[in-house]
Amino acid sequence: MNSGTQQKALVDLLLTNVSNGYFPKEFICEKILPEIQHKNDTGKLGKYGSSHLRIVNTITGGKGKYRQVDGVAYDSTGFSIESHGLSDLVTKKDYRNVTDPFKVEQDKILALATILWLEKEKGLADVLGNTAVLTQNTTLVGSQQYNDKLNSDPVSDFENAQAAVVAGCGEKANTGIMSWEVFNKLKSHPQILDFLGYKFNRPGGLTEQELCEAMGVEKLLIGMARYNSAAEGQAAVLSPVWGKNVIFAVCPDKAGLQQQSLGYTVRLEGEAARKAYKTPVSNPPGSNELICEDEYDQLISNASAAYLIKNAIA
Repeated sequence: MNSGTQQKALVDLLLTNVSNGYFPKEFICEKILPEIQHKNDTGKLGKYGSSHLRIVNTITGGKGKYRQVDGVAYDSTGFSIESHGLSDLVTKKDYRNVTDPFKVEQDKILALATILWLEKEKGLADVLGNTAVLTQNTTLVGSQQYNDKLNSDPVSDFENAQAAVVAGCGEKANTGIMSWEVFNKLKSHPQILDFLGYKFNRPGGLTEQELCEAMGVEKLLIGMARYNSAAEGQAAVLSPVWGKNVIFAVCPDKAGLQQQSLGYTVRLEGEAARKAYKTPVSNPPGSNELICEDEYDQLISNASAAYLIKNAIA
């Protein structure tokens, strides 16, 4: 965007507060990877290792030293915080058409923030749907998929998923992740209804909490976000960001290195999660350029704390 001569961009505190207070309910990426802060843009983040699960001799003599162990292993891939941002102009005409100038700036920043959220959501969904990343996985085909309510076996798939996570990291997955489309198939699946003791089809299907019980998880994250998957210039096709997969994962409510976790959203220490900038520009006259910026890395630090059921539905 050629916005003409402009001054140095400065953080706008009011608009920054607007962007940081905006958590659209359809996005779940930061519930999957809780935020953790680091003082550097790049580095290695400690993760909860498996050495604390080894049985060791902790007895020492009167003059002996206690045995030293390493309970935190360091992620070999490390992290790299990248800057993501978008800009838009608020023109003199935009300001003339509203009674409150801040309202039009707020609306523009929230629109930019929504696009940034969507990119982040889709990026994580693609990563977690990649069998090269989540190497504990199975891909369903044909009658195995949950559209086939006579032959598919979701209960066994769920049990296998939990067993793999326990074997991989020593804990059960506490979180189930799926799109609304997948949830809509599972909530009325006769095998799950029978597993939970419902002998007849239940009007409206299972609740999220009841499906949690069948999956053996504490919480269910249903991604409602949509993106336009059509080629540019074609009619919009709104596709589910979280696709056709089911993911079991260990996702703590708050980040901390002394616990199991699939990963983290890594941000700079002491920095706002998202920043907004407002800069006067001379072309067109009377305009301001607004920038919404988000700096982070979505770090998968322990893929063994997750299991992917790929193509759970057709």
